[in-house]
Amino acid sequence: MSKKNVNISLIKQAVLAKQANARQATSATKTRGMVRGGGQKPWKQKGTGRARAGTKTSPIWVGGGQVFGPHKDRNYKTRLPKKMQRAAFKEMLTAIKDRIVSVPSLAMKTAKTKDAVAMLAKHDLRGKLLLVTEAIQPELLLSTNNLPNVEVKMARDLSIIDLTDTRTIVMEEATYAGYFGPTTAPAKADKPKAAAKKTAPKATKTEKK
Repeated sequence: MSKKNVNISLIKQAVLAKQANARQATSATKTRGMVRGGGQKPWKQKGTGRARAGTKTSPIWVGGGQVFGPHKDRNYKTRLPKKMQRAAFKEMLTAIKDRIVSVPSLAMKTAKTKDAVAMLAKHDLRGKLLLVTEAIQPELLLSTNNLPNVEVKMARDLSIIDLTDTRTIVMEEATYAGYFGPTTAPAKADKPKAAAKKTAPKATKTEKK
């Protein structure tokens, strides 16, 4: 599948849904019932020449309540069917396949930063990296903690948001094969031998007569 055949609209829909579900309503304003004060009438109803006023918490007053302001109880959640989520994830993998690198293994014996740097240099990996492993690897997690451009995640925790960054994604062969199939082409089957051509028996002299 070429990039021209990638469903961009589906990918965008899934990314926006993921971002909306992670969004939190942190801004809030007070209504006229939440503003402190307002128990006393500012001035009497008649005789002052001014407009009638019943409370200082009115939205038309400075320091009063807010009309239709943001509140913390707002819900940004967006539901996207699981089939669409899985399809969008596959489409995203297809779109960024040129940024995905497969290595035999990312396992480490020691939890040392210098060993992690040496391992990445061995595979010629530079820049911003996302290392995707099939299982939990404590040594790899500890040894890459001090590398600011390297992040480690398990394949089951990988989301479409992780794929939207411009970093290089490094997968173990088992994980890569789960997404794209085996890295090596299967052996070609032996072609069946062509059947021998049947030739008609030669006619004898008696048959010619």
